[in-house]
Amino acid sequence: MAIFYKPSKGKNKSNVKGRVRGAGSGEKQHIVKTKQSWPSVDDINAANEVVTIDGMDWQGQGVARGETLYFVDGALPGETVQIKALSSNKQIVNAKVTKVNTPSDHRQKPFCAVANQCGGCQLQHVDPHEALALRDDALKSMFQRKLDFNDGAWQAPISGGRPRYRRKARLAIDARNPEKIKLGFRENAGKNIVDIGGCPVLVESLSQLIAPLKSAIAGFASARLVGHISLLAGENTVQVTVKHTRSLANDFIASLSQFAAEQNVNMTIEDGNGDFTQLHEVAPITCNTVDGFYLQPGPNDFVQVNAEVNTKMVAQALSWLAPKAGERIADWFSGLGNFTLPIANSGATVRAVEGVAEMVQRAKSNALKQGISNVDWMQLDLADEKSVDKALAGGFDKVLLDPSREGALTVCHALVRATPNTIVYVSCNPNTFSRDARVLIDGGYQMQKAGVIEMFPFTHHMETMALFTRQQQ
Repeated sequence: MAIFYKPSKGKNKSNVKGRVRGAGSGEKQHIVKTKQSWPSVDDINAANEVVTIDGMDWQGQGVARGETLYFVDGALPGETVQIKALSSNKQIVNAKVTKVNTPSDHRQKPFCAVANQCGGCQLQHVDPHEALALRDDALKSMFQRKLDFNDGAWQAPISGGRPRYRRKARLAIDARNPEKIKLGFRENAGKNIVDIGGCPVLVESLSQLIAPLKSAIAGFASARLVGHISLLAGENTVQVTVKHTRSLANDFIASLSQFAAEQNVNMTIEDGNGDFTQLHEVAPITCNTVDGFYLQPGPNDFVQVNAEVNTKMVAQALSWLAPKAGERIADWFSGLGNFTLPIANSGATVRAVEGVAEMVQRAKSNALKQGISNVDWMQLDLADEKSVDKALAGGFDKVLLDPSREGALTVCHALVRATPNTIVYVSCNPNTFSRDARVLIDGGYQMQKAGVIEMFPFTHHMETMALFTRQQQ
C-alpha cells in the first residue's frame, strides 16, 4: 500500500484550518481560513517514500492512487517501489523509481545498453504488448471521462513491428574536442549527449550508418560547427542532412562527400539561413504511402517516423472516411499528401490545406507526377479564424484533420459552423485532441469510432484517431 501524506490531527480535511480571532473578548468572532500545507519535494524524499502502483497512465507512467496521487516514471502496475519526488503540487506528486522492491511479471531488461541514460526511449523496462494494452485502456478511460462515448466506439489499437521501427532520426553532436566526438541522442532529462555506435530502434539502414558517419566527421575543426545531423530512410535510399552554423572547411565537405559515396546515400548540408547544398545524390528519396503512391520529402519535410504503422493508419483513415467520387473532401494539415493522394484517387474533389508553403509546392508537384490532378493545394494559416472560415465557405462533405501537437482548435470551431457530415481526426497529442473533440461534440457531432495508434513504441508518445459524424438536428 502507498505511504501517503495525511494532515496532522486537528487539521480540517477540506484543506483549510480554522482559527478563531477575538474569541472570549466580547468581540464578534471571525473564522480566518488558511491554506492546508502539503509536503514539499524535500519532505517526500527525506521520508524515503514507498508506494504501491495500481495502474498506468497513457504515457506509461505508474500511478498510485490515494489521498495523494503519484505518477511514477519507471514503475509498473502491481509493483512496490521506492521513489524520488521530482515535483509536488498539493495532492499530486510526479516522481521516478529509485528501487523496485516487488517487480511486476511484465518488467523486462532493456534491450539497449544505454536505455537508462538515453532520452530516446522511456519504456524499454516493460513488455511492449502489455505496455500497449495498459496505455490503450488508460486512453479509453480518459476519453470516456471527458467525451462520454460508448464502449462500442473504441477500436483495436494500430501497432507494428518492434524494435526496429524508426525510419527517421536526428542525431545530436558534441564536437568540443574534434578528436573525441560524441554522436547520438540527448540524455534523459539532461543536455549531455549519449554517445552511440548504433541504435536498436532505428531501421538497420540508419543504425549501421552511425559509426562510419562519426568517423567521417572526427578530427576536423569544422565538426564544431555542426548543430545536428538528420537521417531518413526511404524506399530507395537514405537521406543524410548536416545542419551547420557557419561555413564549413573544404576538407570537411570532402569527407562528408566521400562518406556519402562509400555508403551510397544522399548527402545534403544546410546552413544557418536554411539554404541547402547537395553534396551527393543517389536518387530523389521516396517514401511510400498506400495504393502505390509515394512522397518525395525535402531534407526538413515532415514524414511519419514509422513506415509500417503509417501504412496501417492511412488505410484505417480511408476506411473511416469512405471517400467517394463526386464528394468534396478537405484534407487539412495535409503536409506532402500522405492522406491526400489516396483520397483523391477515389475520384473525390479534394482541397489540401497546409501551413508550410514549400511543402505545398512539393506536394502539388509530386501529385502531378503520379497523375493526381483533382486536388486544390492551398497554403493557409490554420490558426487564423477568418482565413479558415473563408476556406470552408464553399462547403465540404467530409474533412480529414492531421494537425501537429498543438491541435486544431480554430479549425474545429470553424467546422462546427461549416457542418460537414463526416470528420476523421488523426492526433499526435491526446490532450489537445480531447479539447478539440469536446468542441465538435458540443457543436453537434458524435464520436462514432476512436482508437490509439502506437507510432512510437517504447516512448511516452501515443497517437489517436477518431471518426465524428454530424447528428441530425
